[in-house]
Amino acid sequence: MYQVLVAEDEFWIRNQVIELVERNEGFKIIGEAQDGEEAWKLLNEHWPDILITDIMMPHMDGLALLKRIYEYNISVSPIIISGYDNFTYAQQAIRYGISEYLLKPLSEEKIKLALEQAVQHMERTHRHREYFLQIHAFTHKLDTLEQAGAWRELSELIKSILTIKTALANEKLGMLRILSDKLADQMRLKGESQEWGALALNVQDKEAVLKYFYGLLETWFRNVEKSPDSNKQLIIKRVQEYVHKNYMNDITLSQIAEVADLSVSRFCVIFKQQHHDSFVNYVNQVRIDKAKELLLETDLKIYEVADMVGFSTLPYFNRLFKSVTGQSPNEYKRSLGL
Repeated sequence: MYQVLVAEDEFWIRNQVIELVERNEGFKIIGEAQDGEEAWKLLNEHWPDILITDIMMPHMDGLALLKRIYEYNISVSPIIISGYDNFTYAQQAIRYGISEYLLKPLSEEKIKLALEQAVQHMERTHRHREYFLQIHAFTHKLDTLEQAGAWRELSELIKSILTIKTALANEKLGMLRILSDKLADQMRLKGESQEWGALALNVQDKEAVLKYFYGLLETWFRNVEKSPDSNKQLIIKRVQEYVHKNYMNDITLSQIAEVADLSVSRFCVIFKQQHHDSFVNYVNQVRIDKAKELLLETDLKIYEVADMVGFSTLPYFNRLFKSVTGQSPNEYKRSLGL
C-alpha cells in the first residue's frame, strides 16, 4: 500500500484530489495539508511514499517545499498540481526531482497516470527509507527512555547512518539534519536547524557528529519537562473537546497543535502515546461516529449527513465510512431497519 500526502490550500480541490487518489487500489491518503509548512511537518511525521502538492500556497509554496525536500534528500516522489502552464515553474520543479507536473483541472485519468509514474520514479530513485523510519521511531519513544539508554540508541542510529555504503555524503547529512530538526522541534527550539549551515558537519568525522548530537540530547533532557501522565491527559482532553466542537470544519495539525500549545511534532508524539492512534484517524473516527448518530436519529439524506460531519464529497465519505464500520452508509441504515 503506497501512502500519499496531499498539500493544497483550496479545501474543495484538496478533497477532490483525495477522492481521486483513493479511487486507485493500492494507494492510501495518510495526511492532508493546507500549506507547505504544514505539509513539511506532516511529511516528517508520516514519511509518505508520494507527495501531491499545489505550487501556489500560503506560508510556504510548493516549490519552496520541494526545494527543502531536495536539500534534505528525503525519499518521497513529488507530484505537482498547478493552474499555471508556466515553463519556469515546471523547470524549477523538475530540478527538484518531481515525478509529474499536472495542470488543473484534474481528472481521474490524470491522477491515475501520475500515481503510476510516481511509483516508477520511486522504484528508480528512492533509497534508505528505513533510516527515516528509524529516526521517526526514535523521536517518538524518546519520552520513555532514560538518558543513558537514549544516548545508546541514538549513537547506534547515527553510526548506522554514517556507515551506509550506498549513501552519498549529502544523503547522510540530509538524514542527520532531519534527526536534528526533529529533536529540536520536540524542545520547541525553532532555530536549531538553522545552525546546521554554520556547523557544516563533516559526515566523515564521526566523533564531531556524535559530539553534536550528544550535546543536543543533553539539552533535550535538561529542557524538556517530563510531564506526568495526568498533564498529558489534560492536553488530550482539551484537544478532544476541540475536535468534538469543530469536527464539521476543516481541522489541521497546525491548528490543533496551537490548541495543545505544543509544536506539531511534540503534539503527535504525545497524542500517539496517550491515544494509541494517529490524530488523523481519531478525527475520522469522530466524524463517522457523528454520521452514525445522524443516520440513526434523523431522516437526513446520506449526502446531507456527509456534509454535516465535515466531508465535502460523498464518494470519499462513503469509502471512509465503509473502511471504519465495514458497511456502506446504506448498508448501515438497512442493518438498523431504517
